[in-house]
Amino acid sequence: MKIGVMLRHYKQHEGGVKVYTNNLLPNLFTLDTKNRYVLMYQGHDLVGTYRHFPNVEEVALPIPGTILWDQVAAPLLARRKKVDILFNPKFTIPLFSGKKRIFVLHGSESFMIPDTFIWYDRLYCRMTLPLYCHLSDAFISVSNNVKNDIVRFADVHPAKVFPVHNGFDRKLFHRIEDEKYLEQVREKYNLPEKYIFWVGQIYPPKNIGRLLKAFAQIRDEVPHDLVLTGQPAWQSEKELRPLRDLNLENRVRFTGWVFHDDLPGIYNLADLFVLPSLYEGFGIPLVEAMASGCAVLTSKTGSPPEVVDGAARLVDPMDVDEIAKGMKEVLLDHELRKSMVEKGLHRAEAFSWEKCARQVLGVFEKVYEGIR
Repeated sequence: MKIGVMLRHYKQHEGGVKVYTNNLLPNLFTLDTKNRYVLMYQGHDLVGTYRHFPNVEEVALPIPGTILWDQVAAPLLARRKKVDILFNPKFTIPLFSGKKRIFVLHGSESFMIPDTFIWYDRLYCRMTLPLYCHLSDAFISVSNNVKNDIVRFADVHPAKVFPVHNGFDRKLFHRIEDEKYLEQVREKYNLPEKYIFWVGQIYPPKNIGRLLKAFAQIRDEVPHDLVLTGQPAWQSEKELRPLRDLNLENRVRFTGWVFHDDLPGIYNLADLFVLPSLYEGFGIPLVEAMASGCAVLTSKTGSPPEVVDGAARLVDPMDVDEIAKGMKEVLLDHELRKSMVEKGLHRAEAFSWEKCARQVLGVFEKVYEGIR
């Protein structure tokens, strides 16, 4: 096979889709030595990123914007390069290409929690996502939960959707015994002695406002501060309003930009990782935290229950009291937390980017052979 990979999104913000792409591709190229890959970038500066893989060709398509690049430039190049399959790790495909088309669906939040998105993003997803689902030859969902959502809301045949779990960097995220290194991380980011940790983009789906309100309920009962690592995004000011309204400034800390290599240290030093999102398509930080030996509290809705599989404390993300009660129980019950850590370490063993790449390759082969 010759597989064209659409990488217009490669220079986007450091979010889950980019983490997925950065980890999937090298594992795929290493695993699959019999097929060839044509990588399509929007800019010349990325050409050479994967030059050390002999089965990879890299091409720049310096066409500005999104529609022309996705719908004209990419399919024309695919035709010129005689590509068999067009693959996009993000959720767009050319409407007309004459090629087999596969994309990755990282979540169905536009259907599940539409009110948390700005109106034009909501409208765009509602109009285009079902279209891409129906026109694709197959698509990959990052969880069974996402598959069930999209089958229900977009009326897609289940056989067309292939659930493939994300992975995590096993070399980076693990238990760390090096006390000197951990202390360096603590000093570098001015971390308190005891803390609860959260990481992500600060915008409504991540539910930071309710997390802050829940923390305010227990701040006098636990010695922990709340440490937030993330980028402000749409409506972040509204989400962070409880900081001021509830006088939390002296108990909530922002780390600012964190180098990816330092994240394992921050997980290892935390007593609890919290991700009570309104919706998660997968939630890679859940696996990173479990693999790092950190107890986890997350939502009972969306995909987190599937990802943690009994290894975390589950709460209703809409219920501030339940989030507060869950955090308090885990933080004050040492034996409970110890048990959660052990279960989390075991659960994390089920995930890897190599496993993800192997299953993605399997989808390519099924589509190429015409098997649904």
